[in-house]
Amino acid sequence: MIGRIPVAMNTVALVFLVSSVRDSFLLAGIASSFYTLAGAIVGPRIGRLADKHGTRVVLIPIALVNAISILAVVYFSERSIPLLLFFSALAGATMPGFGSYTRARWSRTISDKKDLDTALSLESVFDETAFVVGPALAGFMFSLYGSHSPLFAGVVFMVIGAVGLAITSFDHGGNQHSDEVHGGLLRISRIKGLLASLVALGLLFGSNFVVILAVAKENNRAAEGGLWVGLYPLGSIVAGLIYGFIHWKSSNAIRYTIALAFMTLATSTILVFQDIDTLVYLLILSGVAIAPALIAANALMKELVPLPRLTEAFALVGAALSIGITLGSSLSGLIVDEFGGWSGFSFMTGAMVLATLLSTLIIKPHPSSKFDLKVEE
Repeated sequence: MIGRIPVAMNTVALVFLVSSVRDSFLLAGIASSFYTLAGAIVGPRIGRLADKHGTRVVLIPIALVNAISILAVVYFSERSIPLLLFFSALAGATMPGFGSYTRARWSRTISDKKDLDTALSLESVFDETAFVVGPALAGFMFSLYGSHSPLFAGVVFMVIGAVGLAITSFDHGGNQHSDEVHGGLLRISRIKGLLASLVALGLLFGSNFVVILAVAKENNRAAEGGLWVGLYPLGSIVAGLIYGFIHWKSSNAIRYTIALAFMTLATSTILVFQDIDTLVYLLILSGVAIAPALIAANALMKELVPLPRLTEAFALVGAALSIGITLGSSLSGLIVDEFGGWSGFSFMTGAMVLATLLSTLIIKPHPSSKFDLKVEE
C-alpha cells in the first residue's frame, strides 16, 4: 500500500513542481507525459523479466534507479528543460509496478474464480485508495513545504514499498521456461480492443488532474486542487468493495462497458453544472465506476492470457492506460492553456464516449478468446 502512493502522487507532484517553477501547465503536462509514456513502453518489458526471473530480482535495482531519477528531476527542474524531461522519462520507466506484481501473485495462488474476483477487487481498492491519498498528500505538502516536497516524499514511499515487498513476500514467481509460450500478447483475440478502450480511458485519467488543478488555480483555490484530485476516485473505493463481494453472472466485458457508460454520463454532468461549489460532488459521482471498470478489465485480461505471462499482461493494462494518460495530460494541458480550465471537461467527456464505444468491440466472445499463442512441445 505504501509503495502505491507515489504511483498516484508523482504525476500530480510533477505538475505542481513544473507549473510552479516554470509557470506553464503545457510544460508540466509534457513532463508528466514523458513520465507516463516511458512507463508504458518499459513497464511490460520489466514485467516480462519479473515473470522469468521473479519480482525480487527486479524490484531492488529499478527502485534504486527510480530514486536517483526523481531526485534528478527536482534538481534539474529549474536548471535544464531537456534534462528535466529526460529524468522524468527515466523515473517513469523505472517506477515499480506494484499492482502488476501482486495481481499476478493472486492469479497464481487462487484457483476459485469467485475468490480471485474478490482479490482483484481488493487490488483495485488499494489502487483507488492510493489515488485518493497520493494527490491529496501532494497538495498538502505543496501548500506547506513547497513544490519540491511531494516528489521527495514519493521517493521515500517508493523505497519502503519496494524493499518491503522484496524482503517479506514468499512468492516472487519466476519461471525460467516462461519463453515456452512465445509471441506478442497482442496476437491474442480481443486484447487489441480491450487495450484500445483502456487507452481512451487513460485520456480521462491523464486529463482529469490537469483540468482539476487548472480550474482550482483559476478560482484562486490552488492549494485545494490536490485534494479535489484525490476526491475524484473516492466513490470508486466504496464501489470497488461492493463489486468484489458480489458474484456476478454477466461477463467481464459487459460489466466493463456498463461501467464506462456510467462514467461517460456522470462526467458529462460537469459540462452542464460549471460551478466551483458543486464540482467536488460531481467529481466524486463521475469517479464511482473507476474501480468496477478496472476490476473487469483486469479480470478479462486474466481470462485471455496464459499464466506464465500474467505480470507482463497486467503491465500491458497499465501501459495502455499510461499511453492514454500521456496523450491526455499533454492535450488537456494545451486546451487549458488556450481555452481555460472548464473547457478541459469537454475533452474528458469525449474521451469517455470513445472508451465506451471501443469497449463494445470486446463484448461478443470469439471461439479463440482464450490465448492462442504458440506453445512448444
